[in-house]
Amino acid sequence: MKRLMSLLIGAFCCVSVVFAQNVTIRAVNQPAATVFRSIVEQTGKNFVYSSELLKDIRVTVKAKNKPLNYVLSEMFSATPIEYKIKGNNIVLKRRKKVAKTEKIKSPVVSAPVTSVCEPSIKSTMLDEVVVVSRLEAPQVETAEIGAKKVTADEVRNTPVLFGEADVIKALQTQPGITEGTEGMAGMYVHGGNADENLYMLDNVPLYQVNHFAGLFSAFNTDIIRYIDFFKSSIPAKYDGRLSSFMDVRLQNGNRDGHHGSARLGLTSGAFNISGPIGKKTTYLVGLRRSWFDVLTIPFVAIANSQNEDEKLRFNYYFMDFNARVQHRFSPKATAFVSFYFGDDKLKTGTEDKGYDKPNYFGSFYDDRFDMHWGNLLAQAGLNYRFNDNLSSEFTAAYTRFFSSMKHDYISRDKSSEHMEESHTVLNTDNNINDWIFRGDFDWSPNDNNRVRFGAGYTRHSFLPARTSRLYEVGTTHLSTRDSTWAYGANEVNAYIEDDWKISDKFRMNAGFHGSLFNIGEKTNFGWSPRLSLSYRPDEDWAVKFAYARTTQYVHQLSQSYLALPTDQWIPISGKFKPETADKISVGGYWQSPDKTYAVSVEGYYKWMDNLVEYKDEYYLHPPLDLWNAQLCSGKGTAKGVDFKIEKVFGKVTGHISYSLAWADRTFADKNGGRTFPAKFDNRHTINIMVNWKISDKVQINASWVGHSGNRFTLLNQVWDDPEFDTTDWFGAGESPLGTGINSYKLPFYHRLDLSCTVKNKRGYWTFGLYNAYCHMNTVAVKRGTQDIAVSKPGEYYITSEPVFKRVKLLPVIPSISYTWLF
Repeated sequence: MKRLMSLLIGAFCCVSVVFAQNVTIRAVNQPAATVFRSIVEQTGKNFVYSSELLKDIRVTVKAKNKPLNYVLSEMFSATPIEYKIKGNNIVLKRRKKVAKTEKIKSPVVSAPVTSVCEPSIKSTMLDEVVVVSRLEAPQVETAEIGAKKVTADEVRNTPVLFGEADVIKALQTQPGITEGTEGMAGMYVHGGNADENLYMLDNVPLYQVNHFAGLFSAFNTDIIRYIDFFKSSIPAKYDGRLSSFMDVRLQNGNRDGHHGSARLGLTSGAFNISGPIGKKTTYLVGLRRSWFDVLTIPFVAIANSQNEDEKLRFNYYFMDFNARVQHRFSPKATAFVSFYFGDDKLKTGTEDKGYDKPNYFGSFYDDRFDMHWGNLLAQAGLNYRFNDNLSSEFTAAYTRFFSSMKHDYISRDKSSEHMEESHTVLNTDNNINDWIFRGDFDWSPNDNNRVRFGAGYTRHSFLPARTSRLYEVGTTHLSTRDSTWAYGANEVNAYIEDDWKISDKFRMNAGFHGSLFNIGEKTNFGWSPRLSLSYRPDEDWAVKFAYARTTQYVHQLSQSYLALPTDQWIPISGKFKPETADKISVGGYWQSPDKTYAVSVEGYYKWMDNLVEYKDEYYLHPPLDLWNAQLCSGKGTAKGVDFKIEKVFGKVTGHISYSLAWADRTFADKNGGRTFPAKFDNRHTINIMVNWKISDKVQINASWVGHSGNRFTLLNQVWDDPEFDTTDWFGAGESPLGTGINSYKLPFYHRLDLSCTVKNKRGYWTFGLYNAYCHMNTVAVKRGTQDIAVSKPGEYYITSEPVFKRVKLLPVIPSISYTWLF
């Protein structure tokens, strides 16, 4: 009797939830998969069905604020399809077939389009399952150019270094995006710089999104719901960067039970869990941590045992922690709070082995570097639906980037009678603190218009550099020198855009983003119009045009092309103006009648003004000089064409893309005022991605990339500065004067990455090979010396001459991980 009552209560709750979800939709003779997207957006439920089930199926449904069951019944009434709601999933099957009810033995891990099904769902084990959850709209149906919605499964199915599923590295396989330095998680989009991409976590900016100099990104793929990425048609909502915008959206907590995953890999592990708290509240917690501090212990011990003179120190780890709680007050109001903390700590250095031993005499040293950097983000928000046509989201957030470095050098001269010690300490730190308040609205006045508008305010606090030096000899304090630069800034922005379906063939998205940036007594204004037009003469193809202007008020000062904690974010001030970019894009798109294949061609031309770079002679400035004395402004252009062929459905999916691109820069105070190519001016880039689902349990993924070599500058002059101590100044002693900037090019780069996913009852194994055929790519050129034997009558000696040597980094690297689902 108790069991029967439990079943009745459970059934009543499920029915209540279904009928509480009302849907407004209008579709006339539309492909079923297209209609599903609107239902998914309004209800949050997923569609699960065989990939062959919807072939040639079109539906007609008209409903305004109707229950979900009513809409589904109307939609499938004239089709051979029936549905059944299982928790958060709508399972579809043919009416004539009798479904065998049994418990799914393992979750769907590698579905072609989106996320993992929950193990608790009971249904037929389908041969090939498609899960529709925020499925990306076909490009022929939208007005946007260069927009991409990426699911968590697409990220997991991209083979990467160390087998760490990575959002940014998955995007690097798309046309028009390059990785920069091999293995790194940076992005260079359509000729832009690394700091010209805005990364957001649930609509809140993050300044530092990389771990370990860019080998890993800060986003935990196991708890990601989807990623919105824009590089050509930019929604009016976004501004503040020149090249691209990426918004990573986290999962909401699971309302049906406590579920999660635990992953153990060679370099890191992760644990994630979500579930309900009562009837109206859900939670999500995710934790990821690397093992590098543990893995390097034996290697450091072996290195120290083989070195009689020096003792090596190395200890590094990173971690990411996410938490999110969501509460549903009513069908119209939902509130949430979220928290993110990313942390990196590195301790390294060397020490003479006789440094701390009393019976060792002579000169010894202890050289230590301690680095600590990371992100902190806290957010609270309210989603409120005023009526069927107007909804809103209000957000208050705090985001912080922090970085500190300490260089501690001690020298000891020991004899049997006395010991003299000198001590040098360099401390540097920089941080950014942002307080953000914004409101966003989504209004649909009719079936053909969707208007989005909103406004926001951000209070910035910049500390680009705080540096102190201490010199001591014995007990004598020699000198100290401190420098602190701090800036407060106010940023206000507002936007509006209308996605207008003019007719069945014409669509337009027009918008405007206005902003002001106040720092001190100076106020800059940004005017950023946006326009996208689409003409669809036939259901299966379309042509598009887009124009976008973007404005950037902060930029990153970097002395390398790695994501280092010493990089500084500084605001536009003084003589410098906001960076701007204007971009024109055109595109042609085709999809096969069954929506299995898609082909696109996109061309663009972008011109950039007020770009900020270091001057050629910045090496000659003392390290504590004001940053604006080391910088100069200039212009840039980028142009190119992106081609892409994609297979969306079937056992084998993937894409092939080719990009032809040019990017250059012109600065009055660089390269003698002559135009020079950008660092990542890769003329040709080819990406091939293949995902082959061999069976329900095994999937193989392959990714091949090839591109023209990166540009570089030969440093052919060396100088010594007698005034400033260069031991604490990275990059000192070298000047690029005398050669053209980026006038040399590395050899053609190419690499094949492989991965294989094998499912079992409790989870899945992931095996990977990075650089599978072990092609040692040249990633840099360094200056060195080469010994030469000289033999003359009556004498023989060895001399050296300067040479340039290729630097090659990463060979074939295997990886393995296991993910347990519960």
